[in-house]
Amino acid sequence: MLHRFLFAAATAIALAVPPQSLFAQREPVEIQPPTKYDFTKLKREKLGRGVIAVRQNADEVFVTWRYLSKDARLTSFNVYRDGKKLNESPVSEATYFIDKNKGGGVYTVKPVAGGKELDEASASYTLPENAPAGYVDIPLDKPADGKAPNGEAYTYSPNDASVGDVDGDGEFEIILKWDPSNAHDNAHDGYTGNVYLDCYKLGKAEKLWRIDLGRNIRAGAHYTQFMVYDLDCDGIAEVVCKTADGTVDGTGKVIGDADADYRTPAGRILTGPEYLTVFSGKTGAALETIPYDVPRGNMRDWGDNYGNRCDRFLAAVGYLDGERPSVIMCRGYYTRAYLAAYDWDGQHLKKRWTFDSNEPENRGYAGQGNHNLRVGDVDGDGKDEIVYGSCTIGSSRGICPASRCGAATRTSATARRSATPPPGRSCTRSGTTPTSDAAWLPTSTRPIPASRCGRPASRRRP
Repeated sequence: MLHRFLFAAATAIALAVPPQSLFAQREPVEIQPPTKYDFTKLKREKLGRGVIAVRQNADEVFVTWRYLSKDARLTSFNVYRDGKKLNESPVSEATYFIDKNKGGGVYTVKPVAGGKELDEASASYTLPENAPAGYVDIPLDKPADGKAPNGEAYTYSPNDASVGDVDGDGEFEIILKWDPSNAHDNAHDGYTGNVYLDCYKLGKAEKLWRIDLGRNIRAGAHYTQFMVYDLDCDGIAEVVCKTADGTVDGTGKVIGDADADYRTPAGRILTGPEYLTVFSGKTGAALETIPYDVPRGNMRDWGDNYGNRCDRFLAAVGYLDGERPSVIMCRGYYTRAYLAAYDWDGQHLKKRWTFDSNEPENRGYAGQGNHNLRVGDVDGDGKDEIVYGSCTIGSSRGICPASRCGAATRTSATARRSATPPPGRSCTRSGTTPTSDAAWLPTSTRPIPASRCGRPASRRRP
């Protein structure tokens, strides 16, 4: 049975906001970058033009594309359908075009610099004749329904998603997490079905692989934070996440003990080995699996005795040395917080540093986290820091003490326009914001005032 994933991000702005209000005529303004990233050294994802065409209504097609950081500052664009140029003059004030077209066609976008059209930086997208209005329709392979050990039946629905170029063609594929209908928050007991990760190719609407995380990874919002990024800078993204005995990679290979079952009668998983696995984005194959750092250990160290706070995970990708991406895996935030940063060289994970609020010098930073984190260069040194709720962990594991003010209920980020892209990406739960050759609007993090941090002492935290 095929379900559909409605991919409407490309058209949301065009359908909701009049184009003239987005791109008013104006003189070019020189904008100073807010950071000191050295873009001559920084390794970024190598992305293509990213052309996509979406039917806007019965008579019009919305065509959009990427403005790349390598494009000349005054680059404009020509738009073609089936080889015929559609625009009278090059498009210079936007990266979209609305075509009067009731059918399909092959749309091609070519940049123009110095009055010359550049074929090598062009790209195309085929719009089907029967394309729906407002979104791209991607067939999904829904996992089979199941039944828990207690007899409860469950089904599946699409959950978090991320993107990455898994085949080196310069275009993003979609990595989608499937959650069962009996997924549980950490605060609640109960069995859950398995969690799956699928990879779908956008242009061909094709599933490339599926990873089954197995019975020993519980389903719920806080458990599986999967990172998708080209960590070894070879042009192909990897997928990194927590795994366990019984996880099956995209080629059918089992990690650890296929028969192990660590679920308690309450449906929780409080024993058994925990792993961190790097998967090939191209095939879904497990490339390396190592013990997860830090293991759950004594549950009371995390703030309770039933497996709630010890199993709250976060993750991110950041440029901790200002040059290459690192993956940061995190555990705990209401009391103890533990962060481990890794580099991937294509064969092995190498631990860069760890941060543990249980260490004597870090105890003041316990209880500072919340349900998300942010990554960015907050001190202007050209290297990313991790804003962990109400505290900031420096790029080399150092602490930025100015933002320590108790367990936060939210993290604030202020957007400002810049001419240069950020190098890292961060996530709220599993969602990620890609960073690449594309032009961008960055977010800069700032501490939350102490009066807006923490929770009333009389209220029990989840």
